[in-house]
Amino acid sequence: MTPDTCLKIAKTAGHLLSNKNIKKNRVIISKDTRLSSYIFEPLMTSGLVSMGMDVILTGPLPTPALSMLIISLRADMGVMITASHNTYEYNGLKFFDSTGNKISKELENQIENIVLNEDNYNKIPTKGLKTGTATRFDDTVGRYSEYLKLSIERNQNFKNIKVVLDCANGATYQIAPTIFWELGCNVISINNKPNGKNINDKCGAVNVEQLSKKVLDSKSDIGFAFDGDGDRLIIVDEKGHTIDGDRILALLSKELINNNTLNKKTVVSTVMSNLGFENYLKNILDVKLIRTAVGDINVIEEMKKNSLSLGGEQSGHIIFGKYSKTGDGILTSLKILEILKKSKIKTSKLFNIYDSYPQEKINIPLNGKLKNDLIDKINNLSFDCKKKKPHLRYVIRESGTEFLLRILVEGKNEEEVKKEINNLSNNIKAIINV
Repeated sequence: MTPDTCLKIAKTAGHLLSNKNIKKNRVIISKDTRLSSYIFEPLMTSGLVSMGMDVILTGPLPTPALSMLIISLRADMGVMITASHNTYEYNGLKFFDSTGNKISKELENQIENIVLNEDNYNKIPTKGLKTGTATRFDDTVGRYSEYLKLSIERNQNFKNIKVVLDCANGATYQIAPTIFWELGCNVISINNKPNGKNINDKCGAVNVEQLSKKVLDSKSDIGFAFDGDGDRLIIVDEKGHTIDGDRILALLSKELINNNTLNKKTVVSTVMSNLGFENYLKNILDVKLIRTAVGDINVIEEMKKNSLSLGGEQSGHIIFGKYSKTGDGILTSLKILEILKKSKIKTSKLFNIYDSYPQEKINIPLNGKLKNDLIDKINNLSFDCKKKKPHLRYVIRESGTEFLLRILVEGKNEEEVKKEINNLSNNIKAIINV
């Protein structure tokens, strides 16, 4: 992401996503707290304004807040400047349409094909366009807070619940502590002082070590860790143990089944989800699990296609079809607090509803995207492994955000799983010559 590329993306997106039936399109631009977001925000604004669009600037705000504001402010599109869970050196763009949904992969590819081809880019019409305006809107945090509070039971009060919030020095740093305090929690906040470079730095949903220690030291009831743009949630119980997205989905599935509000008795997750979680849904709740490729957009598209009400990822994206069109860490944490208060039991017991299968994960650094011949060799190796040991589950995939090959092996025997992933990793390294 260079400044030049950002400007090209802005003009291209403005060209492709504009509503040609109206004179002026309204666009909302939000960002997280990383340093480069303050560079890309004016560039994105300039590109869209030059295409005749009126831009509304919100400042730092969680990604799900942008999705909500698009509807609230009757906008035609939205742009979130963020690299999500990655550290400050990275940045990226998330585009949303007029319904608050992320744009499709096909539309993303159209934008890329124009930006990366000078001839195509030069065909974007600019003559005769009246430039738009840019306005900074100050009421966004208040609107999002009220929206979140309306998602929980009326007159809900979380008094006497002691909560630690790890804001990852990201987009939730203002709104999360305030809303939990407003709802009566005894709030302790950590990593809520962003400086542009400390976002996701050994904190938040990607690293809960600090949160776990703080929960134990403060004798808190529960800890919530958000990622840089606030669309993920990982929980820490009162014993300092990590609760991942699978267990969060399992508890929410149980709650929705009890309330008879789980559409089609089906939940969507990804290939990374634990077999213990899948067996719990199937054998205890009589709920079907649909697995997709990794990425919250894949989960969301499957939910939309089948009109489903709950989905998510092991990494902490949780999507409530009733309330949000994207993962929302704060919303999910409030729904968990509702269940916790109603249950009147400890957090650790609340989530102790199934036994996980041992999973081992390894990331192998890559020099760039894998070539097709290497992908074929790795796929053949994976096929042979599955044939020899069908009782184990294998997932091998390239990361969507970094030059990494991610490997997962899962099975009932922890020792066998560890041995198998080491053998597999060594064989893959030999193939790609790492």
